[in-house]
Amino acid sequence: MDHISINVHKRESQICILAEGGQLIEQRLIVGDIKPILGGAALPHYLSYVLVVGVWWWLYRTRPGLHLRACGESPATADAMGVKVTAIRYGTTVAGGALAGLAGGYLSLAYTPAWTEGMTSGLGWIAIALVIFATWNPLRLLAGAYLFGAVDALGFRVQLLGIETSSILLRMLPYLFTLMVLLLITVFQRRGSVPAALGRPYFREE
Repeated sequence: MDHISINVHKRESQICILAEGGQLIEQRLIVGDIKPILGGAALPHYLSYVLVVGVWWWLYRTRPGLHLRACGESPATADAMGVKVTAIRYGTTVAGGALAGLAGGYLSLAYTPAWTEGMTSGLGWIAIALVIFATWNPLRLLAGAYLFGAVDALGFRVQLLGIETSSILLRMLPYLFTLMVLLLITVFQRRGSVPAALGRPYFREE
């Protein structure tokens, strides 16, 4: 990421487009299922709570977490302190991709459970909006996930109650809510809550 002299967001968009085609390959490689345990939910569901708390503790209570946040705020300063900015950025990108893959596996093997082409339906973009909504804080992210999930479940609840409404509108609800949240954040959120070096490639000065 640091060695590509273009905006990082553009590169991420290209990866997302490539991943859409990769779903077809994944469909033929993944075999098996994830069985429900306590309360009818699968094991990854419960592990996600542990992961949220663990990541928050790691980010705000450990030295490696401090280094990671420094790389997001001022990579030049972190580099001057001896932090390996490139290694940390690549490492966290790989870790984030692995977690996204785990979420995709849970979606197709436990949440649905079925596989259809394009089943994510832009959920990854909602996840990005959720991170922005949570201002990059894992604990706020958990609360935001419940809020976004409630909006998504609202469509099913309306259908169960027999309320006459357009099914297209119900499917649009999570995405309309995402756009509304991003608009409000753009208008009211302070710039200080966003990592200063977000999306900017870093080149070490010799």
